[in-house]
Order: sequence, then structure tokens, then C-alpha cells
Amino acid sequence: MSWQLLIALNVLTFSVSMVLRRVLLRHETTDSVAYVIIFQGMVGVLTGIYALLHGFHMPDLGRYWLPMLVTVLLYAAGHLASTAAFRRLEASVFSVLFATSAVWTMAAGPILFSDRLSLLQIVGTVLVLASVLLLVDRRGLRTLDRGLLFGLLTSALFGLATAGWAYVGRHADVPSWTALSFIGPSLAVLLLRPRAVLRMRPFLSGHLLAKMLALGAIFSVSSLASLFAYRDGNVGAVAVLQQTSIIVTTILGVIFLHERTHLCRKALAAAICFAAVLLIV
Repeated sequence: MSWQLLIALNVLTFSVSMVLRRVLLRHETTDSVAYVIIFQGMVGVLTGIYALLHGFHMPDLGRYWLPMLVTVLLYAAGHLASTAAFRRLEASVFSVLFATSAVWTMAAGPILFSDRLSLLQIVGTVLVLASVLLLVDRRGLRTLDRGLLFGLLTSALFGLATAGWAYVGRHADVPSWTALSFIGPSLAVLLLRPRAVLRMRPFLSGHLLAKMLALGAIFSVSSLASLFAYRDGNVGAVAVLQQTSIIVTTILGVIFLHERTHLCRKALAAAICFAAVLLIV
């Protein structure tokens, strides 16, 4: 499968997972830290099963232990920040804020992959940031809304983590490294917040368990498609093309979550971000 088709698969599955995560995390009775531990571990196990079926190969720890460790820690922090953002933001708004992660990944590209940025890519990056500003109301500009801050923090952490993830992925077996990159953050958060185990029960029974399994399976497919695309394509182009998910997420949010406030502003932000993607590619 070409890296372009892999991105299309990644965009579709990632957008569906965004909507499912919003459904799970907008209920205050669920614990954010417990969710991160279970979700990361579940995706790690599912991708690990796939890796085992195709032959598990441990990355070269002697050469890549440092970027692997940094990537795991960045992802752990990013997932904690994202759960806080999802509680405060609509899925469509979060998807546009998350699009700024491509800027961080692109910035790391020349350092890690010797990628070059063209003038059009720089202009496209500015447009991505402009699309984010459209989502900030006057009150948000004055008070620095916590949801906005968590969303931008999430994008920075994930953008840098994705660069490290892709760097290791180009020198390792993709399914095996994907599994480790999810299990690692799960264990890291568990070590930091061991008491979260006491709040895991709601995620492990009933309809919530079924939703978690569905989310884990969809996100596993999304993650594998993403890393295969990073392995075979230009890192900067892949990072930005993935942000077309904001279009799909906005549509799914309107249809399934009834997120119809400021719809014109969201549509304009999504359109500008999409135009930016065309420039960058």
C-alpha cells in the first residue's frame, strides 16, 4: 500500500477515534489518568499481537534508547494533556488545535531527517496557525482559556513525540516499535499515578468496555498506518496531510455529537487549514 493510501486510512480512522474519545471523556465520572493507562495499554497489546503474528523485532536499544525514552515520555505527557483538553473542547475544535502538531513535527524534520522547508510550506504553516486563531473567541484571548492551552500543549507534545516516533520507526520494525510506543507511556503514567488503578473499574465493564475496545482497535489501525506512512514518505508532508482529519472530524462531530455552535467559524477554520495542507504538500 502506498504512503498516500496509508495517510487516507490514518485520517479516516483517526477522525472516528476522535469522536469516540470525546464521547468517553466528556463524562466527568470517568478518570482521565485511568483512561490513559488503559487506552495506551490496550492499543499496545493490540498492535503487539499484530507484531507477534508477523514476527516481533526489538529496536536496537544500544543505538536508539534515548530517542525511544524521550518519545515515550512525550507521548505519556501528551495523552494526559489531551484528556484534559477533550473534557473542555468539542472534538471539531480540538482537531484544529491538534493540527498545529504538524508544525512541531515539520520543525524537527530538518534536524532528524534532513528535510527542507520550502517557502510554500512556511506559508502553509502560517495558515495552519491562522485557522487556530479563528477558534479563539475574545474571552479566550483575554483569559487564555484552559481548554485552549491544553489543546495547544497537546499538539506540541504530540508533534515532537511524532518526530521521535518516526525517527525510530525508520530504523526499526514498525509494528514492534508501535506496540512499545504505546505500552511504554501506559507504564510510565502508571508508575507516576499508581492509585489510578482504583479508578479503572468503569472502563473495564459494560458499554464503556465495548467502546474502549472499539476505540483501541480503531486507533491501532490508525497508528500503524501512520507510522508506515512516516517510514515511506516525507515526514513533513505526512505530518501535515494527516491534518486533513479536521475536515472529517468536524463533519462527524456535527452529525454524531451535534457540535453545531460557531459552525461557520469552524468550517472556515477547517477550510483554511485544508488550503494550508495543499500548499505544504
